[in-house]
Amino acid sequence: MVEEKLPEWSYLSSTRGIEGTLKEQIEDFRVVEVADHETGEGDDLIVKVTKHNMTTLEAIHELSKILHISRKRFGYAGNKDKRAITTQYMSINGVTEEDLERVFMPEIELEVVGKGDRINLGDLEYNEFDIVIRNINLPEDHIKKRINNIEDEIGEYFPNYFGAQRFGSTRPITHQVGRHILKGNYEEAVWTYIAKPYEEEHEKVKKVRKDLWESRDPERGAERFPSEYRYEKNLLYHLANKEEDYEGAIKRLPQGLQKLFIHSYQSYVFNKALSHVISNGFDDKEAELPLVGYKTSLRDTEAEEKIKEVLEEDEVTLEDFKLRDLKHLRVEGGYRRCFREVKDFELVEVDEDDLNINKNMAKVSFGLYKGTYATTFLREYMKN
Repeated sequence: MVEEKLPEWSYLSSTRGIEGTLKEQIEDFRVVEVADHETGEGDDLIVKVTKHNMTTLEAIHELSKILHISRKRFGYAGNKDKRAITTQYMSINGVTEEDLERVFMPEIELEVVGKGDRINLGDLEYNEFDIVIRNINLPEDHIKKRINNIEDEIGEYFPNYFGAQRFGSTRPITHQVGRHILKGNYEEAVWTYIAKPYEEEHEKVKKVRKDLWESRDPERGAERFPSEYRYEKNLLYHLANKEEDYEGAIKRLPQGLQKLFIHSYQSYVFNKALSHVISNGFDDKEAELPLVGYKTSLRDTEAEEKIKEVLEEDEVTLEDFKLRDLKHLRVEGGYRRCFREVKDFELVEVDEDDLNINKNMAKVSFGLYKGTYATTFLREYMKN
């Protein structure tokens, strides 16, 4: 059955990692989206948005409230990390530059680029990263040597796993919710999303989830969740008013989040298959693996046999991806590269860590193409 805790995916390199910690402070993780959006004509305002400790969806939620417009008027190329300083482009339909000048939020900086067409998922060239790895318990020369050795081993390519944030970094539940939805088990999908507790979560919220997981009392749960947990509260209030309407509760979530559940299960199956073949020495840099959907045709290769095995263990069929009750979530399937290139990797600096006594830090910079994860690339170097 689908794991509650994510497994450790296989590494491409064999050199020991430097370990360390990411994102000890938001300034340690900087992302800049590189894209060429034509401006001059179009129905949307193209805006460069810099966010501090805020995901793309959270920023859109806040901006839509301030501007009094629907979230559907926003377009963006990809969802960026929360605990970071991230810069990306958004398109906003039906607003003027003067409207944006009245927006004041300390966590968001807005720069109008011009008028253009709607920005859709994937409309970018690549992302540039500047990242500090802290709390490294190695001498400076050992850090440099290990990083250089790993760079020599992997070259310009690394395994194209989906990153932990795809599944939920502190609560890896999105793929579990996706499997329940695929099987039509909406009740368990809702309670897994709202209430399933995990040790890594903040103690106060973990207690709320644990109590709710056992009691399944929506009205009491809605009152106890902090205000920032708005999706959980919305679902619980819906269930308090419409008992047992679990399908309706799922539909109250943003469509992007609903789709993420299905895509997360696809990602989980992909990672399991890729990890399996890498552990057996597979390193074909041009190879692709299926992202399963109802149109997927699985061949008799080692990797695709592993996909069949994972689906069978989870009691999921390809037909389930038609999602007959939730047709807006159905997925045909596709393919994803097993390995991806890294652009211009550089070890910028190794020095004493000013946040952790007797520890060192390493600053690195690199570029990654759309659909790839900085944490997935860096895990080859860290291996903690």
